Amino acid sequence: MIIGATVCWGVAAASIKLLFREHTVDPLTLVVVRAYLASLTLLLVLAITGRARLVIGLREAALAAMIGIGGLLVNNYLYFQAINLTSVATALLLQYQAPVLVALYTALVQRQRLSGRVLVSLALTLTGCALIVRVYDPSVLQPNLLGVLAGIGTAFAFAFYILTSRIALRTMGAWTLLAFAYTAASLVWAIILPPWRLFTPAFSLQTWGAFLAIATLGTVVPFGLFISGLKYLPPTQASIISMLEPVVAAVAAYVLVGEILLPIQLLGGVLVLGGVTLVETKDAASPDAHS
Repeated sequence: MIIGATVCWGVAAASIKLLFREHTVDPLTLVVVRAYLASLTLLLVLAITGRARLVIGLREAALAAMIGIGGLLVNNYLYFQAINLTSVATALLLQYQAPVLVALYTALVQRQRLSGRVLVSLALTLTGCALIVRVYDPSVLQPNLLGVLAGIGTAFAFAFYILTSRIALRTMGAWTLLAFAYTAASLVWAIILPPWRLFTPAFSLQTWGAFLAIATLGTVVPFGLFISGLKYLPPTQASIISMLEPVVAAVAAYVLVGEILLPIQLLGGVLVLGGVTLVETKDAASPDAHS
């Protein structure tokens, strides 16, 4: 499930870059439209497939709202701002410091010992991601202070989303949680950018089609798969596996956007795959890994 989510996210990242380049869409508009369309899609699907899943308690609603605002809204907005102010490479590199934060939380707050295999896996995946996004090339990273701060904020928001979702899944289904979380995010966005203001620019049908694809295949499906995967994997393993996204994004950018894929980036992809395989081998071999 989590691998499927990373494939969707990776392809979406390249598609979003294409949307920024070829259409007059600013990051804030895309984030808000995605939230609105994702909320409507999730609520409609749940209403059709089982209305009982739309009924939750006050505590669950508050927890979903916290995840939607503190996790999804902040993560989505800062991620697009990081892309806009720096580059896709910088944004991805900074966002995927989230597994380090999750691992530190697990070790320092939850007092769980991280095995040597997990630490090696984390080192391999971080190194691989750095090579994929070409951290050694200043012209690719294009750093600036606000963009870097936005990227670091994205890492914290993603880690918060992973850890709090794990707690919420004890009492809520994955799709119910996602629907209420995105609805909460949309209500906040409605104050900042009301829906009717989105129809002022003359977006073409092709652009709206791209919005819908990003909201469904690039948002609803991957976030639903990721949350569902958290039922079966601990947060540290799940966050490490999610680091496959830069691998997919690099390949998708090569195919869709025409970006160059260098041999050292391929080496980075091999390191990430090796790290993910290592942590999953540990998971399969450990009898209490799913506890």
